[in-house]
Amino acid sequence: MTLPNYVSDGAGAGISWCHALRCPRCRGRLRDEEGLRCDACAVTYPVENGIPRFVPPDTYAEGFGYQWNRHRLTQLDSHSGLPITRDRLLRATGWSSEDLHGRTLLECGSGAGRFTEVLCQTGAQVTSFDISSAVQANAASNGRFPNLRLVQASVYEAPFPEESFDYLFCFGVIQHTPDVERTFKTLFRYLRPGGRFCVDVYAAMVAYPHPRQLLRPVTKRIPPARLYSLVDQVVPRLLPLSMALSAVPKAGPYLARLVPVANHRHLGLTDPEMIRNWSVLDTFDWLAPRYERPQPRRRLARWARELGLREFSIRRDRGLYVIGGVK
Repeated sequence: MTLPNYVSDGAGAGISWCHALRCPRCRGRLRDEEGLRCDACAVTYPVENGIPRFVPPDTYAEGFGYQWNRHRLTQLDSHSGLPITRDRLLRATGWSSEDLHGRTLLECGSGAGRFTEVLCQTGAQVTSFDISSAVQANAASNGRFPNLRLVQASVYEAPFPEESFDYLFCFGVIQHTPDVERTFKTLFRYLRPGGRFCVDVYAAMVAYPHPRQLLRPVTKRIPPARLYSLVDQVVPRLLPLSMALSAVPKAGPYLARLVPVANHRHLGLTDPEMIRNWSVLDTFDWLAPRYERPQPRRRLARWARELGLREFSIRRDRGLYVIGGVK
């Protein structure tokens, strides 16, 4: 099975288009004509740095674009030298490299491409998209993979044919979108019947309260560059306290959460600069998003039933629910 060549190759070495690509507005076919032009509605979408762009430069996800271009390498296994992302992906999904090899996979919300890297290494034919300028960071890090296709688009208006992918993967995304139910249900339009999926979402606040919620009404309104500067100054001062509290037997994880900085003690990072960078990145990631809407397990189960998803399970993984199964 081969990937339809309907978006840029990862290296940006040229654009070759397949009739499968659809206009997000009218679902008409697109052709390469000084960008991508829809034959039906005559709208033209730009292609910049080899990446088709189906959203305007400024969206509600501006902060994500800022953070991932600042921290393009931070969470990549190839940078940390540890299989942190690979282990998390394979553990959460239950998929193996053998399962994915040669299969078409849609990654929704790629960020800087930490999971993209692992997915490409399995030999899957990966189409990855993000609404933010993070696609540029992903291309810079993972453009070496010939089995990667990148697009900048919104999940609500993605330019892919329906029911065209064997696998669907979406981590760290849906709680940060304007309408979580709509996002969750829209994702499955692109997965073929019998295809496998894995999606995660923050667990509802009743299950996972966190003091950052007291700060977010203010911080989410601060321009990304200014907020990042504040976080970059505060984290080195508070992280040692959080680390000390987290070392307290039994109560450590609960005590550490009283300090509103991200603490990755459980990941086994040892390099001080790397520990700091992970903390700065994830603390900013907590405070910057315009939307953060955790979901209860019961609601997720209802949505899955309404979609007719089969063999689905909902598992708790720290502060997340991971939903997996078959369409």
